Amino acid sequence: MGMKVRNIRTTRTRESIFEALFELISEKDVDKITIQNLTERAQINRATFYAHFQDKYELLDEIIRQSSEELVQQHTNGVCAFTKETIMQLVFAAFEYHQQVKQKCLRNYSKIIPLLSSKLIVALKNYLDLAMQDIYAEERTLYVQIYAHMINEAVTLHTSEQTKLSQQNVAEHIVQMVRLN
Repeated sequence: MGMKVRNIRTTRTRESIFEALFELISEKDVDKITIQNLTERAQINRATFYAHFQDKYELLDEIIRQSSEELVQQHTNGVCAFTKETIMQLVFAAFEYHQQVKQKCLRNYSKIIPLLSSKLIVALKNYLDLAMQDIYAEERTLYVQIYAHMINEAVTLHTSEQTKLSQQNVAEHIVQMVRLN
């Protein structure tokens, strides 16, 4: 079997597993979802599932990681720059990320916020580290950490309805706090 056919099959299988998890997570608590539930919904056998993931938590982790990276990429149009516009777009990517998960996993959203946050922070840090590469030398690591956590925390507070500010206002406040040279 050719490599391209194998890659297409692998991609389809993974997508079917992802979709099965999304469907199940909207129906029941993530703790109650079994591998059998996932394999039946995805119409695959257990061995196929385990060929891709160790367990449902690795699956969830992969979906969330991939989603955070894709949204950062989409919102910044692949442009890596440390500007007011890209900071705004990072905030909007974070909003979309949390909202998508909240819509798909409403009953489990509060349980998976720590995982969501950790994956989003990594995606933000990766972007910011590259974007700030030529700007800050010694302090870059500190600023990358602070800005990534600030964006995540502001969006998490907004999504969990702990602030009345609009998304636009949250993004504008973050831009004002970010030290742009």
